[in-house]
Amino acid sequence: MKRFLPLLLIFALLCLTAVAAAPPNGTVNVRLYNYSHSTYGPVESLPVVQVKLDGTAMNGAEIPAVVVKGRTMTPLRWVAEQLGAKVEWVQGAAQVVVTRGRDTVTLTMGSATAQVNGAERKLPDGVPATAMYYGGQGHTMVPIRFFSEVLGCTVTWEQKNYTAHVSSSGLDTPIAPERFLIALDAGHGGSASGAYYENTAEKDLNLSMTRKLDDILRGLGYRTMLTRTDDSDVGLKRRSVLANEAKADIFVSIHCNASETNHDFQGLYVYHYPGSVQGAALAQAIQTPACQFTGAIDRGINSANFSVVRESKMPAVLVETGFMTCHEELLRLKDDVYQTRMAMGIAQGIIRYLNGK
Repeated sequence: MKRFLPLLLIFALLCLTAVAAAPPNGTVNVRLYNYSHSTYGPVESLPVVQVKLDGTAMNGAEIPAVVVKGRTMTPLRWVAEQLGAKVEWVQGAAQVVVTRGRDTVTLTMGSATAQVNGAERKLPDGVPATAMYYGGQGHTMVPIRFFSEVLGCTVTWEQKNYTAHVSSSGLDTPIAPERFLIALDAGHGGSASGAYYENTAEKDLNLSMTRKLDDILRGLGYRTMLTRTDDSDVGLKRRSVLANEAKADIFVSIHCNASETNHDFQGLYVYHYPGSVQGAALAQAIQTPACQFTGAIDRGINSANFSVVRESKMPAVLVETGFMTCHEELLRLKDDVYQTRMAMGIAQGIIRYLNGK
């Protein structure tokens, strides 16, 4: 009997060690997306993490936070809502764009890098945003430390209880968006088609991008007004009159460009009225992220005596989103994903300008 005691003691110690090493919040069976093979991988049992915001458990998520390759991954939409951020999914590009105040984070699914306010940043340990199959459907998961810290929070890890503590004390709270009214002007319309190339009318491109921009801004809580919402004629002066009567805070007109002398020329310009300091500031605020979001050639800001920027009593700009005379750029301007990127970039510039007043 005595000779079996050491074996029993060893077995007991192994059991105690296994119990002690078990994640305190348990595990969950999931499948992670394999981007190399474009399919979900095999079932994995991952440790569950508790997440607390300013000491309070972030409840209400149907999808658990888990540990993936040493990094805490949380469901994107859930944690974004907890932090007051807006999430936009870019169809066809496998990207999500998260906006809060002046900050914009673009995450590409399966990529070890992200775009933070237009600058490339490496994700910690190269663990990317990914899709996780759980509860019968896929969910977008993001590394909470990186995601929270780029939005101004701090994150600490409590190993004993497998808990991620998020502190929002450094969160940059933007000026209440409902304070502002943004006038959006889709250039041309009705009998005024604007530029017309390859069976495409500028007025249609302008309206499509303006509607996308409107959706983004309204989704973030900003008030907007559109000088036209359909294919109707609106006089040049009438556009400014509408914005002036509504007492809009800024005026943004969306157009497409053309060059009859150089069909290879492309790029993005933002115009303001000559001598308008605030107009120039708004133009630059939009120019930078619009180019960063779309990859368009940055042609810089410029001034011009356009009626809509001259007659508007508030800071006003006219965005020339690209050249329809360049076949390559026209194809992009017609693309729904590219239009969404353009709208996101312009929206980011508008938000930066308004919150920087």
